[in-house]
Amino acid sequence: MSDDEVIRFEITDYDLDNEFNPGRGRRAKKEQQIYGVWAKDSDEDDNEDNIRQRVRKPKDFSAPIGFVAGGVQQAGKKKEETKELQSSEASTSRPALAADSSDEENEVAMPDESETAGIRRQGQGMRPPNLGGNVGAWERHTKGIGAKLLLQMGYQPGKGLGKDLQGISAPVEATVRKGRGAIGAYGPEKAAQKAKKEEERRLKEKEEQEKGPTEKSYKWKKSHKGRYFYRDAADVIQEGKPTMHTITSSELARVPVIDMTGKERRVLSGYHALRAAAPRYEHEPRRACRHFAAPHLAHNLDLMLDACEQDIIQNARELQSAEDEIVVLERDLEECNVKLKEHDQVIDKVQAILRKVEELNSPEVSLEKAYEVLSDLKETYPMEYEVFGLGSIGGNIVSPLVSALLATWDPLQAPEEPIATFLKWKELLTEEAYNSLLCQHYLTHLTTAVESWNPRVPGPLVAALESWAEAGASPAWLGAGWAARCVVPRLLTAVQAWDPTGDTQPVHHWVGPWHQLAGSALARGVYPEIRARLAAALAGWHPADGSARGLLAAWRRAWGPALTAMLHQHIVPKLEHCLQHAPLELVGRENTAWLWCVEWLELLGAPTVAALAGRALLPRWLAALAAWLNTNPPHATVLTSYTDFKKLFPEEVLKEPVVRDAFRKALDMLNRSTDIDAVEPPPPPRFTFTDTKETSRISEVLASTNQQKSFSELLESRCIEKGITFVPIAGKTREGRPLYKIGEMQCYVIRNVIMYSDDNGRTFSPISMDKLLNMVED
Repeated sequence: MSDDEVIRFEITDYDLDNEFNPGRGRRAKKEQQIYGVWAKDSDEDDNEDNIRQRVRKPKDFSAPIGFVAGGVQQAGKKKEETKELQSSEASTSRPALAADSSDEENEVAMPDESETAGIRRQGQGMRPPNLGGNVGAWERHTKGIGAKLLLQMGYQPGKGLGKDLQGISAPVEATVRKGRGAIGAYGPEKAAQKAKKEEERRLKEKEEQEKGPTEKSYKWKKSHKGRYFYRDAADVIQEGKPTMHTITSSELARVPVIDMTGKERRVLSGYHALRAAAPRYEHEPRRACRHFAAPHLAHNLDLMLDACEQDIIQNARELQSAEDEIVVLERDLEECNVKLKEHDQVIDKVQAILRKVEELNSPEVSLEKAYEVLSDLKETYPMEYEVFGLGSIGGNIVSPLVSALLATWDPLQAPEEPIATFLKWKELLTEEAYNSLLCQHYLTHLTTAVESWNPRVPGPLVAALESWAEAGASPAWLGAGWAARCVVPRLLTAVQAWDPTGDTQPVHHWVGPWHQLAGSALARGVYPEIRARLAAALAGWHPADGSARGLLAAWRRAWGPALTAMLHQHIVPKLEHCLQHAPLELVGRENTAWLWCVEWLELLGAPTVAALAGRALLPRWLAALAAWLNTNPPHATVLTSYTDFKKLFPEEVLKEPVVRDAFRKALDMLNRSTDIDAVEPPPPPRFTFTDTKETSRISEVLASTNQQKSFSELLESRCIEKGITFVPIAGKTREGRPLYKIGEMQCYVIRNVIMYSDDNGRTFSPISMDKLLNMVED
């Protein structure tokens, strides 16, 4: 394409009639209905489907020949000049060549109607008349019949309608109003608004021109022949901006790049221009030198220009790099200034702290002065106090001062004297430093005092430990550990020399106070030694001696289950032996052996005491009561004896099942004895069991009173011996024999055979006497 050629992109009538609707007037084929826009074009001549489907009709050579008029031109007559059209749009679809490319607007002469070929209707493709402005602007897409009629009737573009052109020159336009008011209710209509907008636009353009030149636009424009384009340093720098395609090698940077990604080919100066904005001269055609040729000079100029451009680009990059470096350095400088300021502050703080600490190195410093210095440092510089470990350092500084203060301190005489001083330093020192100070001075003085301490006088040393622990000056674990190391061995030595039978001072008076401080250490060595010595002493103990109860009760909280085991091993057997062999008095006299057992209720517990009574006391009492009731004593006397005996049992013992069942059996016997006629009562029997091998006096008395007994009487006597209730059931018989209630069972005797029932008299079965008595006891 030459330099004088210009591509035109105007839309013509032909394009509107044909190109925008290529299928007009045609019926859609079946293939187009199915595939739509993907159907094959039927207008393509090389389409095999169209060729195959085309229907060839036979030609009719007999039809008349028709000709189309092409116009008549007379010889010697000049062509009439056609009217120039104001619009620059072409009338055909083919672009026209510009006659002179230097003109600002190319005008194309429209063909005359007489010159138009006869292949089209006359007037088709002619440019429609222009009525001026925007009047009838839509007729550029039509044949312009409206404008033609107006012009033939005498209308002049730009003027009004009417005979004298007195009408409005512009058509009435629709205007959007704010509300539903009438015309003019919201100000002037379209004409006034249009004038106002034009004035505003003109003022705005004027202001933009006054502000300064606008940015350069590198959009593509039409070429203008004879116009020169200049490229300044800014354009070169814009091209040379580094991108992702930038190549650091200077040799490759000078290689020209052909860009064919757009609608036209572009020749770029290098890879760096791929991402840069396209300069305006990239799309401009180059004019060929027609008058003279100087290739060497042009080559040299191109080399100089390229070198200059590279220098400009390099300088721009170096300048940009220097500016970036300056920005980075300025930021680094600010950060360094901030850090330097912070370091200066830290140095000032450290120097102030050093000046304070140097005061502690003075030989004349006192404990109070050291406390003031360290407390001031902790309040003024709390973070530095923790970071530099001044709390730990302070412990080493004040250690000799505290040693001088406690040189004359006696823990046994004045245990609370240095507590206030240690509490003050506890706030300033770390936990580790403070505990180290306690171990160096406080525990050292206690260890020295233990050497001359009497273990049987625990008060002063216990007070020295408890007072410090209660005040918070010494942790509990520190005192407990020291007591386990220094006090427990001295106590063990004293216990080994203790005699429970001859020593007047109870051992719990001087060992018990250490239980709270060193209980675990005492349980490992001292307490087993004490229990062993007490067990040896209890071997010759009698329940009448009440001193053992108080001695053992003092260890109830310290020993726990170990004391219970010791009581069952050494105390309970002796109490049971006394109950079994002590005389049993039903009337008038107290049972002293049972009172000894009741005194141990707090230590032994109600279940143990009740079991002891169920084994050694209650069976003997029931047997004596049954023998006494068989002699028909006065009911009032028996009831009084029963009440007095029951009062000997505490309430918690009476709630135990063994005791409750024994007293229920006694009541059953009393109720049965009320149904028997009163007889002169003999004196109440007195039973004394001095030997376990001795036969029962109850059996002797019963055997002496009546030598001949029936089988029922024999069964009754055996029940009395075993303390089992034997009561006849009034009004009930079985096979003519009276029914008896033995325990919870019913029975009767027939021909010396005992028939018993355990289902409330429904069925009876034979059983032997011994087996029946064993079942009732169980």
